[in-house]
Amino acid sequence: MNVRRVCALLGSAKTRTELAAVLYREVSGYSLFDLQALRGRVERDLQSVPAGYRQRLYPRVMEMLFATHHTLISTMRRSDPDLPDEPLAQEFQDFCGMVERTCLSGDEGEQHLELLYFLLAAFNMFVLDRPAHPVGTPFPGGFKVEIRNGEYLCPVRERADDVENALCPYCPAKQSDV
Repeated sequence: MNVRRVCALLGSAKTRTELAAVLYREVSGYSLFDLQALRGRVERDLQSVPAGYRQRLYPRVMEMLFATHHTLISTMRRSDPDLPDEPLAQEFQDFCGMVERTCLSGDEGEQHLELLYFLLAAFNMFVLDRPAHPVGTPFPGGFKVEIRNGEYLCPVRERADDVENALCPYCPAKQSDV
């Protein structure tokens, strides 16, 4: 998996439909073993999280990975995926640059898993116009990603500026009143 090549392909997409097609081609190149390896990596990363919070967070992260994977594949296999053919959000090019920098700065053996995570997040945020983290994802302090009056709200949307590879700057959710 060549990170630079994939990020260049992503960056060449101009509409949500074009991006969905690129994401489908790239994600289809991953095996179920890769998806399980990504799950294992997430489990390993969450070991340092306090047990109570980890038990609430883990199912939502798995939903983000597996449900998004399923939605992407099943949507694009339909004869009419029925996706909006609108221009991509302005920050999409910045997202592509962040993904490339993040993946290339990490462990070479894990770059393909990191890239898969970002490809799935891109489908949610830029194609489906959904938050990177599913509704119900908990954050410290008892707050969660939620939907109110058709609008996605996140308690940490504007609080992730110190995290270089955070998805927050690209996420369509609005900051919730917390």
